[in-house]
Amino acid sequence: MVNEKGLNLNIKVLVVDDIKERREELKVILNSITTNIYEADNGALAIVAAEEFKPDIIFMDIKMPSMDGITACKKIMETNPLPIIFLTAGAGDIKDYDKYMEELKGSGAFSYIMKPARKSEVLAQTIIAIENFKRLQDIKKENETLKQYIEDRKLINKAKSILMDKESIPEKEAHKRLQRLSMSSGRPLADIAKAIILTSSS
Repeated sequence: MVNEKGLNLNIKVLVVDDIKERREELKVILNSITTNIYEADNGALAIVAAEEFKPDIIFMDIKMPSMDGITACKKIMETNPLPIIFLTAGAGDIKDYDKYMEELKGSGAFSYIMKPARKSEVLAQTIIAIENFKRLQDIKKENETLKQYIEDRKLINKAKSILMDKESIPEKEAHKRLQRLSMSSGRPLADIAKAIILTSSS
C-alpha cells in the first residue's frame, strides 16, 4: 500500500505527453514513489525512450504530434512488452467513443486513466499494473520451462528407443547409457539424445 508519506518502489517510469504541464503534474504524483522518471513529448520519442531506458511502466497520452499514443503503444508491445497506462480525455471530447475504446483495448495497454489524473488512482494503477505484469511474466516463463521439459522428454524417449532397437537392450539400460554419456561429456541429457537421433538418421 502507498501511505501519505509515499513509498519508494525503486521503479523506472516513462511519462509521455506533448504538453509539458501535464508531464510535470504526473511527475509530481510519481515522485512520491520513485525518482527515476523519464519524459517524452510524442509517440515516436516514446518508442526510443522505452528501448533506451527500459522503464518498468509507461504513462502515455493518446493525442500527440508525430505519432499518437495508441500507435506507439502497439509498436512498443511488439518489441519490448511492458505495462502501459493511457491518459485519456473524457467521452465528451471524442466523436466515436465506442470505436475509440475498441482501439484502446486492442492496443495492448494495461488500462487507462481519465484526465486530470488523480494521485490515488495513478499510484494504485502503477502498483497493480507492475504486479500483474510480473505475475504474467512468471507464468509465461513457467509455461516456457514446461514446454522445454516436454520437448526434452520427447527427444530422450526417442533416443532411448533408438538405442533399444539398435543395441537390443531394455529401456532401463538405454536410459543409463544416455546418463553416462551425459556425465562423461558434461552436456545435458537432451543434447545427447539429439545427437543420437541425428546420427541414426544420417
